Amino acid sequence: MFDALVLAGGGKPEPLIEQEGVSNKAFIVVQGRPLLAYILQALQEAPSVDRIIVIGPESNLETLRQDGYIFEIMPEKGSILDNIAAGFETVEQGRLCLVVTGDIPLLNAEVIEEFIQLCAPYDYDFYYPILSRETCLLRFPETERTYVRLKEGHVTGGNIGFVSPSWFLENRGRLELFISYRKKPLKLLRILPPVLIIKYLLKTLSLSDLEHSISRLLHFKARAVPCECVEIGVDVDKISDLELMRRVLKS
Repeated sequence: MFDALVLAGGGKPEPLIEQEGVSNKAFIVVQGRPLLAYILQALQEAPSVDRIIVIGPESNLETLRQDGYIFEIMPEKGSILDNIAAGFETVEQGRLCLVVTGDIPLLNAEVIEEFIQLCAPYDYDFYYPILSRETCLLRFPETERTYVRLKEGHVTGGNIGFVSPSWFLENRGRLELFISYRKKPLKLLRILPPVLIIKYLLKTLSLSDLEHSISRLLHFKARAVPCECVEIGVDVDKISDLELMRRVLKS
């Protein structure tokens, strides 16, 4: 069994949060329940999940626990990496831990179990789900996602990961550098292997190329996990996303 860390911390002011009058997206109410409640139910019903730790505003989380959801509360520490590090310090270091964002209410126990099984035999430090554009559009043609063109086709990522806590805590500095450059393309290009850029421009960049390059850059063993679990990729980022969730969950 594996522990699960749910990120339900506060975010920056944005139209969606202001419209709904909540502290962050995880507590937007759909069909009488906050988005986070759907995720907690899915994790509780998944046979492979042991402890559930939620990082977020304590008062909101206490209210959810009073409604019968079983999880441990951890107050917010600051940045996303600060929150993940705080959570990882409390889990078993020798086994992988699920990391889930608090805005994917279509998540269910079957999807969680499928992703976990696809990651077997669990000998890497980081597993990340990869969804094809065709799969996403087939299920939810209304969604707008950012896709990357690879040799295998146009793909996007999910909002769940399988991470080695010990690797994360030992290499957090490398992650901070990588993340700090994510919106600075010129700096990011300086730390990526030139061959990666050339392959991307030639439309020959593959998932295995990315696995190898990112693993070397961050000093870990990373594995991309192609799957059809669209539910882990449909998050609530925009008002249009929320409207879609309300239609889907109502039906």
